[in-house]
Amino acid sequence: MKLHPLLFEPEILSFLFLSINFFGSIIVCFILRTWPLSIFFTCLYILLMFFVNHGLTCGRHYLPIKKIPNQTVIITGATSGIGRVCARRLAQLGAKVIIGIRGQERAEKVAEEISKESLGGTVIGYDLDLSSLENVKNFAERIDSVDILINNAGSLYETYSVTIDGIEKQFATNCVGHFYLTQLLLPRLKHGRVVNVSSIAHHLVRPADLDYSLRQFKDKYHGSRVYALSKLAQIYHASELTRRYGVKAYSLHPGTIISTNLQRNRPFFRRVAFQILSMIGKTVEQGSMTTLFCALSDDAKPGCYHSDCQVRRSSQLAMDTRRAEQCWNETERLIKEKAK
Repeated sequence: MKLHPLLFEPEILSFLFLSINFFGSIIVCFILRTWPLSIFFTCLYILLMFFVNHGLTCGRHYLPIKKIPNQTVIITGATSGIGRVCARRLAQLGAKVIIGIRGQERAEKVAEEISKESLGGTVIGYDLDLSSLENVKNFAERIDSVDILINNAGSLYETYSVTIDGIEKQFATNCVGHFYLTQLLLPRLKHGRVVNVSSIAHHLVRPADLDYSLRQFKDKYHGSRVYALSKLAQIYHASELTRRYGVKAYSLHPGTIISTNLQRNRPFFRRVAFQILSMIGKTVEQGSMTTLFCALSDDAKPGCYHSDCQVRRSSQLAMDTRRAEQCWNETERLIKEKAK
């Protein structure tokens, strides 16, 4: 009997470890009617727990050192978080890095900052709004060549809204915009790589949620469920790119990372709850490693889902090739309809 793939994720292992120790301590106190350890050994026990938990949350490491001069890398959403760390590291390795951020002036400013952080690396900022198909097309027309495309940008909304093209905003930003960008750049990507930053949240999708018109969420919006669906679509997109075109495309879960801008649209108390959960999450630096692994390592497997710097089994729904083909066709149809 195979164990569920979620049980191997660093954040899940950390959560289980802390839970067992917490409830185990309560049970011991209840049976013995007192805490059996002295203050010294209690402090030692807590310290040991901290180091073991830290090792569990960090997971595997991947730190690329091979230079990649004369390569062009495009990263969406590099204002902060994983995208910014990846842009800095790839620029340090000698790549020409193009970052896509909303607003040309803002994009240029962030690019200049990352260039300084990378000690003189080449970083260029272009305006990119993934919620606008016209803007995505304008961005793609500015690209002469690309070796690695990292579809990193993501949003998490709590209320229902639509884009200028009439597409549900979260799905448009996380999935449709990246799909269209990849489609436009595909002629220049035949021998390159596409990296889709997905999420462990794709495990939450139910077969009943697979309606890409998202009508079922219009009256009663569930931001987390729409987010999960968009991340499942990212996995489908990568697997279909490899199956249809032979492109080296990868999807991944970067890790549960609390200190990103993804939580910025959530209510205050939910943000506080997520900060408390940060003890089982990775840092941004650690979370960027799986993205870099998929972008550069020969051990990454095209068409597959990755986590913790290795190939990982995705959900049963994500491995359904028929549904992956359906998702591709629906997204392609939606873009053709709206791009007119």
